[in-house]
Amino acid sequence: MDKINSLYLQSFTFPCIVEDRKQGFLRVFESGNLPFPIRRVFSVVNAKGGSRRGQHAHKICNQLICCVAGEIKLICDDGENQEERILSPESEAVLVPSGVWAEQEYIKDNSVIIVFCDQSYDENDYIRDYDEYLRWKENYK
Repeated sequence: MDKINSLYLQSFTFPCIVEDRKQGFLRVFESGNLPFPIRRVFSVVNAKGGSRRGQHAHKICNQLICCVAGEIKLICDDGENQEERILSPESEAVLVPSGVWAEQEYIKDNSVIIVFCDQSYDENDYIRDYDEYLRWKENYK
């Protein structure tokens, strides 16, 4: 795990097994390699290039985002700084901590991400309006 920018985002590498490049590679996600106990896992599949998802922050939930097909741009914002990271199957996963606004811009058609979370789904944990997010951040300084 490495700190990758001023937002204190961390990157994680997962073991990868390659027997024959033509067969692709096997990326292994084991709980011991994750920064927290898993409470929820979800994926976004078949996203079209140019589409955007995310566009929210979590008050409590931490998320580890990994691109398993295609290519996405992960955009993270803490209200003062913004960082971008290109994710692909060959890149590291990125831990987006609670309190950080995150968006994913899908660069290639049919891109797929898998997201590991340390919290179960709770709609009350989401902040879906950026102005509301900035007010929330101001109250928690």
